[in-house]
Amino acid sequence: MTQPPLLAPDPPWLPELLGALAEHDCLAVHQLAPLLGRLPEDVAPILDRLARDRHVQVLEAAATRSKAYALNVRGARLLAELTGEEPVPVGRTRSTAILDHELVKNDLAVVLQLLDAMGRIELLRWETSRDVLADAVHVIRGKRTERVALVADGLAVIATPTGPTALLVEIDMGTVSLSRMTTKYAGYAAWWKAKGPERRFGLRSLRVLTIAKHEARMVRLRAAAAEAAGTEAHGLFWFATADVLDADAPEKLLAPRFWTAKPDMDSTSILPNVATPDGAPAA
Repeated sequence: MTQPPLLAPDPPWLPELLGALAEHDCLAVHQLAPLLGRLPEDVAPILDRLARDRHVQVLEAAATRSKAYALNVRGARLLAELTGEEPVPVGRTRSTAILDHELVKNDLAVVLQLLDAMGRIELLRWETSRDVLADAVHVIRGKRTERVALVADGLAVIATPTGPTALLVEIDMGTVSLSRMTTKYAGYAAWWKAKGPERRFGLRSLRVLTIAKHEARMVRLRAAAAEAAGTEAHGLFWFATADVLDADAPEKLLAPRFWTAKPDMDSTSILPNVATPDGAPAA
């Protein structure tokens, strides 16, 4: 039997902490604290104790030294003992080289989850499995046809008064060339025209949201999407910078801080008419 951490009483929210790590794979203190409704200074010592007792693994990004925590096998057993459920599968190899990318993706997951808990949106689905998200399309480029693989980082399905709408999310940390991103946007445009969202996900309303590391990169990506898709698909592609993802102020995601691929447009909201559980507009 896995022994719980000693030397100090377990907080009553320990199962929620371990469960959040199991759900999101890896989380930083600034993400865990709002999910648990706790202060970071309350959560950090518990994580450090769990790390010392080998219930969680400490991860550090190679580039930025950002730190996150991930459940390991011992921690999964402890979670099972605390909840009476079967241990969750863990042990996936995690690369510290892409940890910053994973944390931005989880920033979005946490913000969506918090907005749902606040009643500001109704989150129907959040999906990150590559097997579920992966698709491909053939794009005509000059005199040849190119197969373009499409594997987004996440899919968020949100309720609206007229039915579900989806955000297919690309997290861009500036590590992929603009040429490659232009090809990918051309692929998404062709996929959309061929009713890919309906065929792959059973969704008619879908937008591709790219979250860029900073504004300069976002501007270049918008231009790349406009070049790849033309005016017909301007409304398909949406863009924002990573600062719209704030676990301490999740409502930033509902603010007019988004742009499409259309040149010279003002910022707007990407979710202006989402339906909350009581049917009232969220923003």
